[in-house]
Amino acid sequence: MPTLREEVARRKAQESTLRRNPEIDAKLDKFIGENPKLREYYEGLSKDELIRKLMLGKMQRAEYSNGRNEEIRAWVEEHPEIKTKVEERIRNVPAANRERAFINAAKQEAMSQAVRAGNGVRP
Repeated sequence: MPTLREEVARRKAQESTLRRNPEIDAKLDKFIGENPKLREYYEGLSKDELIRKLMLGKMQRAEYSNGRNEEIRAWVEEHPEIKTKVEERIRNVPAANRERAFINAAKQEAMSQAVRAGNGVRP
Protein backbone atom coordinates (compact mmCIF):
# COMPACT_ATOMS: atom_id res chain seq x y z
CA MET A 1 0.00 0.00 0.00
CA PRO A 2 1.49 3.36 -1.03
CA THR A 3 2.23 5.97 1.59
CA LEU A 4 0.34 9.24 1.62
CA ARG A 5 3.39 11.04 0.22
CA GLU A 6 3.63 8.58 -2.69
CA GLU A 7 -0.08 8.89 -3.40
CA VAL A 8 0.11 12.70 -3.44
CA ALA A 9 3.12 12.57 -5.78
CA ARG A 10 1.27 10.14 -8.09
CA ARG A 11 -1.80 12.40 -8.24
CA LYS A 12 0.32 15.50 -8.93
CA ALA A 13 2.05 13.66 -11.77
CA GLN A 14 -1.33 12.71 -13.24
CA GLU A 15 -2.63 16.27 -13.00
CA SER A 16 0.45 17.69 -14.67
CA THR A 17 0.03 15.57 -17.79
CA LEU A 18 -2.10 16.87 -20.61
CA ARG A 19 -5.57 15.37 -20.55
CA ARG A 20 -6.59 14.10 -23.94
CA ASN A 21 -10.04 13.68 -25.33
CA PRO A 22 -10.13 11.19 -28.23
CA GLU A 23 -12.94 13.06 -30.01
CA ILE A 24 -11.09 16.37 -29.81
CA ASP A 25 -7.83 14.69 -30.81
CA ALA A 26 -9.50 13.26 -33.93
CA LYS A 27 -11.00 16.64 -34.80
CA LEU A 28 -7.62 18.33 -34.26
CA ASP A 29 -5.81 15.71 -36.36
CA LYS A 30 -8.29 16.32 -39.18
CA PHE A 31 -7.81 20.10 -38.93
CA ILE A 32 -4.03 19.72 -38.96
CA GLY A 33 -4.25 17.44 -41.99
CA GLU A 34 -6.42 19.96 -43.83
CA ASN A 35 -4.07 22.87 -43.03
CA PRO A 36 -0.50 21.81 -43.81
CA LYS A 37 0.74 25.39 -44.36
CA LEU A 38 -0.55 26.45 -40.96
CA ARG A 39 1.19 23.50 -39.33
CA GLU A 40 4.38 24.36 -41.19
CA TYR A 41 4.12 27.94 -39.95
CA TYR A 42 3.79 26.85 -36.31
CA GLU A 43 6.57 24.27 -36.63
CA GLY A 44 8.85 27.08 -37.82
CA LEU A 45 8.30 29.10 -34.64
CA SER A 46 10.61 28.83 -31.65
CA LYS A 47 9.30 27.62 -28.32
CA ASP A 48 9.44 31.19 -26.99
CA GLU A 49 7.45 32.47 -29.98
CA LEU A 50 4.84 29.72 -29.49
CA ILE A 51 4.53 30.55 -25.80
CA ARG A 52 4.15 34.25 -26.56
CA LYS A 53 1.46 33.53 -29.18
CA LEU A 54 -0.45 31.36 -26.71
CA MET A 55 -0.11 33.92 -23.93
CA LEU A 56 -1.22 36.74 -26.27
CA GLY A 57 -4.49 34.91 -26.92
CA LYS A 58 -5.03 34.31 -23.21
CA MET A 59 -4.22 37.96 -22.44
CA GLN A 60 -6.70 39.20 -25.07
CA ARG A 61 -9.46 36.91 -23.72
CA ALA A 62 -8.77 38.13 -20.19
CA GLU A 63 -8.89 41.78 -21.30
CA TYR A 64 -12.18 41.20 -23.11
CA SER A 65 -13.64 39.40 -20.10
CA ASN A 66 -12.49 42.13 -17.71
CA GLY A 67 -14.00 44.79 -19.97
CA ARG A 68 -17.34 42.96 -20.08
CA ASN A 69 -17.26 42.57 -16.29
CA GLU A 70 -16.68 46.32 -15.91
CA GLU A 71 -19.66 46.99 -18.19
CA ILE A 72 -21.80 44.69 -16.03
CA ARG A 73 -20.61 46.40 -12.82
CA ALA A 74 -21.39 49.83 -14.30
CA TRP A 75 -24.85 48.65 -15.39
CA VAL A 76 -25.58 47.32 -11.91
CA GLU A 77 -24.44 50.61 -10.34
CA GLU A 78 -26.86 52.49 -12.61
CA HIS A 79 -29.77 50.32 -11.38
CA PRO A 80 -30.01 50.33 -7.56
CA GLU A 81 -32.93 47.87 -7.58
CA ILE A 82 -30.79 45.38 -9.53
CA LYS A 83 -27.85 45.95 -7.20
CA THR A 84 -30.09 45.13 -4.24
CA LYS A 85 -31.29 41.90 -5.91
CA VAL A 86 -27.76 40.84 -6.78
CA GLU A 87 -26.39 41.58 -3.32
CA GLU A 88 -29.27 39.64 -1.77
CA ARG A 89 -28.49 36.63 -3.99
CA ILE A 90 -24.81 36.56 -2.97
CA ARG A 91 -25.13 37.45 0.71
CA ASN A 92 -24.08 33.93 1.85
CA VAL A 93 -21.21 33.55 -0.60
CA PRO A 94 -17.77 33.41 1.03
CA ALA A 95 -15.71 36.58 0.58
CA ALA A 96 -13.14 34.77 -1.58
CA ASN A 97 -15.83 33.92 -4.15
CA ARG A 98 -17.97 37.03 -3.85
CA GLU A 99 -16.57 38.97 -6.83
CA ARG A 100 -17.13 36.11 -9.29
CA ALA A 101 -20.57 35.41 -7.77
CA PHE A 102 -21.50 39.09 -8.09
CA ILE A 103 -20.59 39.15 -11.78
CA ASN A 104 -22.45 35.90 -12.47
CA ALA A 105 -25.57 37.03 -10.63
CA ALA A 106 -25.45 40.42 -12.37
CA LYS A 107 -25.14 38.75 -15.78
CA GLN A 108 -28.14 36.54 -15.02
CA GLU A 109 -30.14 39.55 -13.90
CA ALA A 110 -29.14 41.49 -17.02
CA MET A 111 -30.24 38.57 -19.20
CA SER A 112 -33.60 38.32 -17.47
CA GLN A 113 -34.07 42.10 -17.79
CA ALA A 114 -33.27 41.93 -21.52
CA VAL A 115 -35.73 39.06 -21.99
CA ARG A 116 -38.45 40.89 -20.07
CA ALA A 117 -37.86 44.06 -22.06
CA GLY A 118 -37.87 42.07 -25.28
CA ASN A 119 -34.74 43.71 -26.60
CA GLY A 120 -31.56 42.07 -27.72
CA VAL A 121 -29.28 43.92 -25.34
CA ARG A 122 -26.27 41.80 -24.52
CA PRO A 123 -25.34 41.92 -20.83
